[in-house]
Amino acid sequence: MSGKMEKACGADIHRDFLVATILSTDGSKLQNRFDTSLESLLKFKSWLKNNCCHKLAVESTGTYWISIYNVLYDSVNFILANSYQIKHIPGRKTDTLDSEWIAEVCLKNLISPSRILPKESRDLRSLTRARERLVKIRTALKNQVHQELEAASIKLTSVLSDAFGKTGRHIVDGLLNGWNLDKILDSIPSSRLKAKKDEIRATIQANISQEQAFLIRSLLSSIDAVAGQIAEIDVKVSELFSRKDDLRIAMHASSVKTTIPP
Repeated sequence: MSGKMEKACGADIHRDFLVATILSTDGSKLQNRFDTSLESLLKFKSWLKNNCCHKLAVESTGTYWISIYNVLYDSVNFILANSYQIKHIPGRKTDTLDSEWIAEVCLKNLISPSRILPKESRDLRSLTRARERLVKIRTALKNQVHQELEAASIKLTSVLSDAFGKTGRHIVDGLLNGWNLDKILDSIPSSRLKAKKDEIRATIQANISQEQAFLIRSLLSSIDAVAGQIAEIDVKVSELFSRKDDLRIAMHASSVKTTIPP
């Protein structure tokens, strides 16, 4: 090892605060605590800079590291450490603070950094995960509507492949609004399904009570709201993909050599 003194910082991150330890190859140690507000993270950034520490390691648990990365990525060598790897590096972790242990293994270059995706990729992953959660919520709400319709002896799913498609919603909305069944069936928007009027009529054996109607309306309103959120996310996802395509096109264009004729 060269005679040049090296430094490394380890940060033990929690939701509302972090504890940071700077270790040097000369054996010196500095420790500080910061909360995770933007103002405090900027102070953390200055603290590292003022102490000439340009290497920071954190564990990749949860998402708490992301806000820290967004503030510090341009000023330090940010090392995202796999939690499993950190826990299984032989040493004295149980005898010391987590931040000091992380700083120690970082200083000794014992961490294999986890890959940090570009911001657009992280944004895309967050959007798709949020979309997945919303789809699950919508499915659960639809299942509740099915249960209420079944309780009212309305078994549309035995005839319709999608009770929440145009025809299904037309029928359910008509029943909730107290329309005559003949009026509902005669005004079915799909000519193909209108031909199945008798089959559909057979699936509707009873009227919906006021209490059932109230609950179904509430569930349908929630389904429509969640569907709107999913549609908004789809737009954002499309925009991200479009930006990526534009970037690829621009990069390709910049790599093509043009020849100017004499």
